[in-house]
Amino acid sequence: MSLSNIEKSVIAHSELKPNEEVCGLILIEPSGEVVVKRIDNKHPNKKNGFFIPQSFLIQHLIDQTILGIYHTHHKSSERPSIIDIKMSEEICLPYLIYSLKTKKFFLYFPESFEPSDLIGRFYVKGFNECSCIFKDYFKKVLGINITKWNKNYWLPEEDDKANNLLLKILNKHLKRVNTIKKHDVIVFEIKKNSRLHIGIYLGDDFFIHQPKHQLSQKQILDERWQSKIKYIYRYR
Repeated sequence: MSLSNIEKSVIAHSELKPNEEVCGLILIEPSGEVVVKRIDNKHPNKKNGFFIPQSFLIQHLIDQTILGIYHTHHKSSERPSIIDIKMSEEICLPYLIYSLKTKKFFLYFPESFEPSDLIGRFYVKGFNECSCIFKDYFKKVLGINITKWNKNYWLPEEDDKANNLLLKILNKHLKRVNTIKKHDVIVFEIKKNSRLHIGIYLGDDFFIHQPKHQLSQKQILDERWQSKIKYIYRYR
């Protein structure tokens, strides 16, 4: 399993201080480069919590470059605590949590998160994936907050596990249909037995999606893309 630069950087930071929580920011430059910035934990009890001064957040929020905040759990699992959830909701930013105990990641998206423009996003594992376009389209265009449909947005590395999770969510909340109309969710199978990909149909033969390692984009649903459609889902 190959680790992303975000994972490598957070793990390296966590191993420097394995008996306390470490923290930092995940930023994206105008060029699309993702930067993991370490920040000194200012919490009075670093073994049981973390604190980032508001000045650091304000500085980067003005530039709109923060993808999320990361911190570590050295005594518990990767799941967010009640305090983690409360703080993430208050500052409207995702929390990426790494557990030294389980060696796993958890990406929590708060319901208060306000998504950026849907088109022109750089691909970033976890933060800007095709599933995020799905979530954000529903909120920005349809006014429906579906954030809680999924808990952990740091998706499984294994294609079959990621596919099972996606289909479980779609089958639970949407209706599978045989026709297509505006706002429908399209599930593509790019290659046989590979990771499924999703987009949203915009009508007039166009759809929006987040290709891996490309900018999110509006694209024509031509014969090539039509041949890759596996399922179509509609909001009930």
